[in-house]
Amino acid sequence: MPHASLKILLLLFGLSLPPGVCFGQLAIRGTIKDRQQNLPSVTVLLLNLDSAVMDGGVTDSIGEFVIENVVPGRYLISASMVGYTKYLSASISVENKDVVVPEIILEDAPVALNEVVIKAERQLFEQSADRLVINLESSITSSGNTILEVLQKSPGIVVNRQNNSITLNGKSGARVMINEKLMQVPLDVVIQMLDGMSASNIEKIELITTPPAKYDADGNAGIIHIVTKTNEDFGTRGSMGFTLGYRWAETLGGNFNVSHRNKNFAYFLDYSILRNHNLHIMKIARQLTRDDFDQTVNVVSHRKNVTTQQNLAAGFEWKLNNKTLINVGLTGYKRDWSMTALLDDHNRVTKDSTINTTMNIRQSNVWQSATAAIGIQTKINAKSEIGFSLDYLHYHNDNPSFYDNKIFYEEHNLNEISKTDLQKKTPIQFLIGKVDYQHQLSDAFTFEVGAKAVTSKFNNDVLVQRAIDDMWEVDPLFTSHSMLREQVGAVYVSTNWRPAKKWQVNSGLRYEHTFTSIHNNLSRKNSVKRNYGYLFPTLFLKKEIGPEKDVQLSYSRRITRPTYNDIASYSAFWSPNTFTAENTSLWPAISDAIKVGYHLRQWTISLQMSQVEREITSLQPEIDYYSKTLTYRSQNLKHLKTLSLNNFYSFSLASWWEVQSNVSAQYQVAQTSHLQHNVTLSLYGLNVSLVNVLKLPKDFSIEISGMYQSKSLAGITQFLPAGALNAGIQKNLHEKGIIRLAMDDILYTNNERRRSYSLENNLDLYFNYDWHNQFIRLSYTRNLGNSKLRSIKWKSGSEEERKRISN
Repeated sequence: MPHASLKILLLLFGLSLPPGVCFGQLAIRGTIKDRQQNLPSVTVLLLNLDSAVMDGGVTDSIGEFVIENVVPGRYLISASMVGYTKYLSASISVENKDVVVPEIILEDAPVALNEVVIKAERQLFEQSADRLVINLESSITSSGNTILEVLQKSPGIVVNRQNNSITLNGKSGARVMINEKLMQVPLDVVIQMLDGMSASNIEKIELITTPPAKYDADGNAGIIHIVTKTNEDFGTRGSMGFTLGYRWAETLGGNFNVSHRNKNFAYFLDYSILRNHNLHIMKIARQLTRDDFDQTVNVVSHRKNVTTQQNLAAGFEWKLNNKTLINVGLTGYKRDWSMTALLDDHNRVTKDSTINTTMNIRQSNVWQSATAAIGIQTKINAKSEIGFSLDYLHYHNDNPSFYDNKIFYEEHNLNEISKTDLQKKTPIQFLIGKVDYQHQLSDAFTFEVGAKAVTSKFNNDVLVQRAIDDMWEVDPLFTSHSMLREQVGAVYVSTNWRPAKKWQVNSGLRYEHTFTSIHNNLSRKNSVKRNYGYLFPTLFLKKEIGPEKDVQLSYSRRITRPTYNDIASYSAFWSPNTFTAENTSLWPAISDAIKVGYHLRQWTISLQMSQVEREITSLQPEIDYYSKTLTYRSQNLKHLKTLSLNNFYSFSLASWWEVQSNVSAQYQVAQTSHLQHNVTLSLYGLNVSLVNVLKLPKDFSIEISGMYQSKSLAGITQFLPAGALNAGIQKNLHEKGIIRLAMDDILYTNNERRRSYSLENNLDLYFNYDWHNQFIRLSYTRNLGNSKLRSIKWKSGSEEERKRISN
């Protein structure tokens, strides 16, 4: 970044810090305990004298609470927790200074857990200042889906499973985070993992477009935050669920979880399994003009596949004293994907010569992982706390493929048989350390500082052999042994400041330094060395201009690094003359984005402008003029500029009929930098999502949703329009559970289609991949134990690391 721009950004960051004197807001503080010790997670409500709820919160780990931004007046304080008698204070007067209420003591009380049932229904979509929240517990058509299928139906998200990318509001480079932990594996692995993770134990998904400085700066589009269901009350709770569905063939799934919490100890155990039997159909059509002749290649492949995925997570929490907590987390994951495919390749080479190839393919892709993490959080005093975490992640990928080719040369009436065997093994390891410190200087100002270090290593062994005269010989063109070593260090400072009653200012500055080295033992020319560091400022301003009415302004700078699969030597064969390859010349992409927004009750509209330098775009096609082979690889664009207008609105057509809509319009301009004749491309795009929820008598409800995505840019390629109509019906059986019947893609319109057309670069390609997204399923879920309790949420410092394995 130019020095002048850096100075301006640092000045903006400095202006967001408080002056020597801050105008504090009125607050009510207090401590809640029983006869033995202070109590965390007590629900505290601020009531007016008519008992209407004005505000609320929960006590922290040492039993303290604070209710801020209190308008002068007279109030009541209510405190409640399962296992204790509800407390209601006498009248409290708030005038011109903060109020500290006398110590509140809750008395033990026998509680019949089935006597009181509290129902709180959330909207499927909730728009806040910096994120759109998708509440999955409110969704009928999400039941029985995987997390990836839920994302595919979410507003503004485009999931491309062929090139393993996720775009958010027209921008690529989205990161995935689970319970505050970014996934460090490459995005293609993340997509595979999410494709087998049941959404049954997911509470909500947050689409964060302006992440604060405490999060990794990686991901130009922002962060997709997956939040699991939590349990913060005392007691034991569990749930179980089953799914039976049909796509091209059967889909079977089950899940189970249990959690428990008492005053000093908590644990959870979560397990799910999903088996999906499906058929994918791939079609590729390309045309190459040469010597006044249009060579055509048409490929059709029927790909029968079975995917079995298992996920296991466990967490433990010990309360050492009123100030210190220790968390330990363990996860296990296995995804076993196997495929048998029949491919027909019709290649009209010249006017008088045609080559027909039949390829039988056997392929498997097994991902396994095990992770362990430990974290310590301690409250130094009432206004300061510090946390430490250490994570170890181990992944292993085994990806063998076998190709049996039968080639027929029509011109010479000649048959040829060839065989190719490909073996690929990839172990990946991460070690992550993280420390965060938070301090509240006043009621109006809080700051947080932290540091993070990540070290990773990756071995990629690829062996390709071809059978010649029944003798197997190593193919040196595709055989490789690559070793990656990477270190990333980061420090940050983040502030939250309320300079006046109706103003909110959040700012942050993060610095990250990256060293990446990839060495190919078999070919030194493919070695990669990257050593770079960047500053990442963020700024968020919010001004309340009326009841439930505000305006916002934000700025952020972010980075997207090349993934391991982008730059490590490896090739995958799609057809006899079509394959993917690495690109060792890739550099990270840097994004600057400015966003302005307006919020009025259930309506939010925002305008965002972003510019990405060296945008990384996957699966960019290149055709060799002489060999006529088609190669797909990731490339840096010169730049990508995006202007997007996002509109979210929810309303009720009747007391029993709710409608939620999200419309996103984009204008994008991209310029290539890797082609022989670089071109500038522009495109208008539109994404629409509409959800109808109908409440019927006798505890029935219906959900009908639809989404439409128009054309979108991906470098030299355009994604063609796609859409889906989904519907589901639900019956609440109360203590006996919930049963749902749902169907996705009713009209069979949600297929992936891409077009690459550039005459000056001799590109004329059409790609169609049918994932068979039409899916009908029956699911049943039931709570066990205390149905009013929630399950605990475990955090560590490594989720930010897990995403890069899958890209």
